[in-house]
Amino acid sequence: MSHAKPNYAETLRTTLVSKGIWHRFIEFDEPVSTVEEAARKVPVDRIIKSIVLIGSDKKPILAILPAGNKISYKKIKTLLKVKDVRLAQPDEVLEHSGYPVGGVPPFNKINRILLDPTVQRNARSIAGGGDPDKLVELETKDIIEILDATIADFSV
Repeated sequence: MSHAKPNYAETLRTTLVSKGIWHRFIEFDEPVSTVEEAARKVPVDRIIKSIVLIGSDKKPILAILPAGNKISYKKIKTLLKVKDVRLAQPDEVLEHSGYPVGGVPPFNKINRILLDPTVQRNARSIAGGGDPDKLVELETKDIIEILDATIADFSV
């Protein structure tokens, strides 16, 4: 008896269509686990990453920032008034966002969202596409308007 592997990109497509969000999937032949790998196919300055963090209050946080930026944990702790914040483990990423590491899109189950203001520099952004071998191109304004994210500088 074979168990079909979940198709996270299909789940994402359904979400985007239901919200009326313009999108375009970009498929790769193999998983894209680093920005460098993705940059071989798409402009690196348009790639955004959706990183799942866990606050000391045990609640998940989604941090969305340009691929080239690094997170300042100190700034996030100050912003969210939490004692500590850490990177989520792979099982926590899947549990909280509904997507596996390497495929987390901005639109997922987490509703405490931080968006770095530099994400706004491009009209369109390229983000995790649900599955590790897919990216999705989105209108940046949709990410900002629909997610109701806190826009704040939390990059190093």
